[in-house]
Amino acid sequence: MHRVFKLSFPLRPAIVLLVPVAIALLAACTPDNNQSTFGTAGPIARDQAALFKFIFWIAAVVFVLVEGAVIYASIRFRQRSSSDKLPHQTHGNNKLEITWTIIPALILIAVAVPTLTQIWEQQSGVPDDRGEVLNVEAIGHQWWFEFRYPDHEIITSNELHIPVGRPVSFKLDSQDVIHSFWVPKIAGKVDMVPLNDNYMWMIGDEIGEYYGQCAEFCGIAHAHMRFRVFVHSEEDFQAWADGMHVAADAPAPGSPEASGQQGFNTYCSTCHTNNSTTPGSYAREISFQDARWNGWISDIENAAIVSAPNLTHFGTRTTLAAGLKELNHSTLVDWITDPSSIKIGTRMQEHAAVYNTEDGTADLSPGQVSDIATYLLSLKPGSGSGGGAPATGGGVVDGAEVFATNCSNCHSTTDIKIVGPGLAGIGDRAGSRVPGLGVDEYIKQSLTDPAAYVVDDYPAVMTDWGHLGTETIEALVTYLKTLK
Repeated sequence: MHRVFKLSFPLRPAIVLLVPVAIALLAACTPDNNQSTFGTAGPIARDQAALFKFIFWIAAVVFVLVEGAVIYASIRFRQRSSSDKLPHQTHGNNKLEITWTIIPALILIAVAVPTLTQIWEQQSGVPDDRGEVLNVEAIGHQWWFEFRYPDHEIITSNELHIPVGRPVSFKLDSQDVIHSFWVPKIAGKVDMVPLNDNYMWMIGDEIGEYYGQCAEFCGIAHAHMRFRVFVHSEEDFQAWADGMHVAADAPAPGSPEASGQQGFNTYCSTCHTNNSTTPGSYAREISFQDARWNGWISDIENAAIVSAPNLTHFGTRTTLAAGLKELNHSTLVDWITDPSSIKIGTRMQEHAAVYNTEDGTADLSPGQVSDIATYLLSLKPGSGSGGGAPATGGGVVDGAEVFATNCSNCHSTTDIKIVGPGLAGIGDRAGSRVPGLGVDEYIKQSLTDPAAYVVDDYPAVMTDWGHLGTETIEALVTYLKTLK
């Protein structure tokens, strides 16, 4: 009598547990799933899906044949009784062994040829017959995505805008660790490696919103490092690009937006830029991000500055925290108050002084948080009159507001270095900098011709602020002389 082996666990409960797990896993394969690679919206995604199906069906046929042969042999030639003898042992069948070698080789060749061909086509840059190319630089950060449009001089974050039907060429980089850029429905994924640029291209064939995701484990918030891709009509894309160069309207004096702007300038503007709309702001923001990174990496434990998303026209976005939450006043208040309640591991909460509290939440009143949220949501392309000089209720230019809006990203009002030197006491120092130049003249020339007088050990990255106008420059100089 044959010995019957029993399973070490009950079979029925195991099946009950495995069935819903299998169903959940298969649900991710449905074309309508946001990150399914089977619902394609671009030629590269379609080519990759077709290649996957081709390889899958070859693998399925091999699996059925091999497993079928194993099952057949196990049943047909099983030991039927204890008296059955072992079959006669032979060296083997040379013809059969050669056949078993040739068939897998042919299968591998059949799989390799289209795979390598497709890899070559997609890694060789945009074909010449695809039309005008949009160039984008995508930079991975822990844990958010930065997008730069060098031809349009636009910098934004976590939401990528592209025109339908046009090829987009990506230069992929990372500021810190290895990330991976992946938009499942439009194109495949390519790693973002520090100090080693990679390239890819894609075309979005259908207008709509698509999900992107970091596909390389990059730290504690890896699963929450997401982004959105918006495929627009050509007209809507151009309107978006033009709008990114139109400054937001200045808040009305005494409004929650005005109060929020002051709060933002005080607590947030060291790491976040919110006004990359003027000529020169593109190059300036790149320099700022490099300086923020260098400041953070030089003293990771104690740094008060980190690389952070550019918030220009933040109010036009649809998501918050790298695609985790829908953007609205409520979610933004929650984010400002306690970022870790939405997304763990944020460097903002680790390094910004406003979170240096016992429980790690913002050292701000609910009203202050609400006003900052209101201000950020108001950041949208304005009337086109430009981001004029901030003024008081009587129309007089407010030098403190001018400083907060234009200078506080790089300069503190104390002696603490951010990107440029701290400006405390500049009124006392300026008069002795250049023989023959008084305090006012030295500061004015430093603002309108930054390369003329560069302080030792600081990069000459400051922009020419002459476009602010004489009245605004005068107000700014007056304010700077009050810093002690």
